[in-house]
Amino acid sequence: YDFPDYTPQELLEIADIHSIKKGITFAADAKEEFYKKIVEAYRNRDQFFGNARLIVSLIEESKLNLGIRVMSADEPAKLTIEELSQVQVEDIEKLSLDNKRIIPDIPIDEELLEISLAKLDGLIGIDSVKDEIKALVKLVRYYKETEQEVQNSFSLHSVFTGNPGTGKTTVARILAQIYKALGILEKGNLVECDRQSLIGGYVGQTAMKTGEIIDKAMGGVLFIDEAYSLTEGGNADYGKEAIEIILKRMEDFRGQFIVIAAGYTDNMTRFIESNPGLKSRFDRIFKFDDFDAPLLQSIANQQLNDAGFVLAAAASKSLDKLIEAMYENKDQYFGNGRSVRKIVEEAIRNQHLRMSELAPEKRSKKMIKTINAADIDTIEYQDKAKPDVLPTLGFRSSNN
Repeated sequence: YDFPDYTPQELLEIADIHSIKKGITFAADAKEEFYKKIVEAYRNRDQFFGNARLIVSLIEESKLNLGIRVMSADEPAKLTIEELSQVQVEDIEKLSLDNKRIIPDIPIDEELLEISLAKLDGLIGIDSVKDEIKALVKLVRYYKETEQEVQNSFSLHSVFTGNPGTGKTTVARILAQIYKALGILEKGNLVECDRQSLIGGYVGQTAMKTGEIIDKAMGGVLFIDEAYSLTEGGNADYGKEAIEIILKRMEDFRGQFIVIAAGYTDNMTRFIESNPGLKSRFDRIFKFDDFDAPLLQSIANQQLNDAGFVLAAAASKSLDKLIEAMYENKDQYFGNGRSVRKIVEEAIRNQHLRMSELAPEKRSKKMIKTINAADIDTIEYQDKAKPDVLPTLGFRSSNN
């Protein structure tokens, strides 16, 4: 259903009703000035126009301005009841329509928070990231309990640094739900994008594409993968235009969405340093370290378990040996969990091929769900895979 915005006259009628509830009246010229404010807000409205909520906010701000003016009077005790409750033009002139949006005080959704934190705890490794997020949750809870404005207490826009496969996107998705549970974000959705999603091929297209992506992220998190690529073009590159648009929307719609920029550590350092606006808005950095061999082995076991497979004893040893060799030969482009997933997927594929060669009557339920050493030993891995090299189907052993 499409519900049209209230007209300025309808909004004024809502203001009349709410002012009575608040115990205030308007002087004739003050009411005219208030109506001008309504018309101005209506003409400049966007998809986030507050309608009745905007009016409620303006009435409450008018009453506050009235109270401040009265208390500043020379002898407030001598003022009449009408003078104490009547809004004047000067009270209206102090109203600000800039970024006027009601951010509701949403209580913490304890159930969703518990579920989201459990998902975070269920991730293997990244202990320092988990600790930072849990500390953030404690701070937000404290600020809410002490009625402090969360958005003004610290920046929630963040930078995720680390190699591929370290869990950045997964954590971003969980963090969006944590922010929703804490009442910071209304929807808690995650919108993923990269340079290609934001950049256009002609003048004006970048603004349109970037704006559309940000609109989708309203109420949630905008996750920009390989964000550094936006600053690596020349002066005529549209990446810089996309950054300026993102920075402006971050300021214009403060508190309405959160941006997480992700990428390799060194590249992201240069990205932040490339623009003073980026440095001032992204002051929270989460560092995702590479997984060591034991953690990678745990990830592989977890993925196989999630897929319903068990490892035979010999297969477990073969898998550990393969992952150790892969880890020892890693470089700065190491894929971490992604590399492990490729191994797991190929092991399952090999197991399926092996089962397909057996007659159906010879396949037991246990056999169908068991990974043998033969399924692992044929997997090869490639040394030092670079981003500009197309990945092979398998992995080549370091002994070859």
